[in-house]
Amino acid sequence: MVERLGEGKTFLMRRLSMMLAAMLMLGLLAACGGGGSDKTATTSSAASTATTSEATSAASPTTLASPAAESTTSTAESTTTAATPEPSASPSASKSSNEPSGAFAYGFNVYSRGDDQGAEFNTKTINAVKDAGFNWVRVQIQWNQYERAKGEWDPLPIDRIVEQFQGADVHILASVVKPPDWALDPSGNQLLANYSDFQDLMHFLSDRYKGKIAAWEIWNEENLASEMGGQVRVEDYGNLLEAGYKGVKQGDSNALVVFGGLTPTGVNDPTIAINDLEYLKQFYQLKDGYYTKFFDLLGMHVSATNNPPDKMYPDDPGTGDWSNDPSFYFRRAEQLHQVMADNHDNRRVWITEFGWTTKNEAKGYEYGADNSPEDQADYLVGAFDYAAKNWPWASGMFVWNLNYSTIVQPDDEKFPWSVLNADWSPRPAYTALQQMPKR
Repeated sequence: MVERLGEGKTFLMRRLSMMLAAMLMLGLLAACGGGGSDKTATTSSAASTATTSEATSAASPTTLASPAAESTTSTAESTTTAATPEPSASPSASKSSNEPSGAFAYGFNVYSRGDDQGAEFNTKTINAVKDAGFNWVRVQIQWNQYERAKGEWDPLPIDRIVEQFQGADVHILASVVKPPDWALDPSGNQLLANYSDFQDLMHFLSDRYKGKIAAWEIWNEENLASEMGGQVRVEDYGNLLEAGYKGVKQGDSNALVVFGGLTPTGVNDPTIAINDLEYLKQFYQLKDGYYTKFFDLLGMHVSATNNPPDKMYPDDPGTGDWSNDPSFYFRRAEQLHQVMADNHDNRRVWITEFGWTTKNEAKGYEYGADNSPEDQADYLVGAFDYAAKNWPWASGMFVWNLNYSTIVQPDDEKFPWSVLNADWSPRPAYTALQQMPKR
């Protein structure tokens, strides 16, 4: 389910600009498939608009159904935590028993439709994914649309998307985000009043789509205040992750649980964002690492602005105004992985968002003018090649994005990240990814 496209990002950028001007903040927010940037600050909230599936539209049904009618999992059942599989693996485990084996996960972040007129659009999307030799898509499910009131579900739009993609043998990574108002903590001291509500949701979802949605990413860019009720608190995410993990495993013990990718940023202001590297360090230290057992794969979002994938600050930096902080680079993933290594965590990583924009008309994406369509193609293929040669710990990568150009205007920031043109014809980046050897 998708919010109105672009909503939230403009607000965040205006707020960020005002606060940075007032505070003379020199931090950096790095764009990852959907953020804004300027010379001193860039925000990536692909959380707000990215990796979404358009499950709710004017044409989509809004009739609510009880879980008993729609799924074998009832709300009452999902609140019972006694049957929840407790994770046995510690962070030092070599890998989760649920970690995928075999083929590397080649993924696209896609726009998809859940309305009753969306089948043709989705067919084009599926064909583009498969013709490129990719085998995964990342979509988004918005909790505030799926469960508008406690225990009242609107699953039909997501049902349509899941059935169509899964039926075409395309694996699905679903990112679950956006709490409904009824679930928020009215005191503002934490994100949710009762984290068991999120566990109930994930139990319902994973049971309903058992064997159809292969992986669940718990939240998206949780180090952005706009994604966490206006205040970044690491413990809020720890509670979300624990509840989400338990809910998923109740409904489908074979499904993968992915730690939500953090937005690349150098900012440290909890009312705006927390530096992704520092956030991950805090997460591993929180309650002596208690929450680290509640995921199978660590999700990462990495930016690159106008820097080639093999460059990195400070030892081998790029050039220009977006080269003076590690959060502006694809290889930021190495710093995040080092946090895992420092904590003896040998689980694998999925890069659930990465990409390069070409010339971008949206404010904050001026660096895109430095990237030609051919650069975009070379950098994307180069990123897969660099990871294959240097990152044995990365077992999946999801390009931001495949097809947003087909549903937004050219002045929308998401448009020039796409590897397809507005008429579905291939850009050089799509052709290069299609021709790229796959593992």
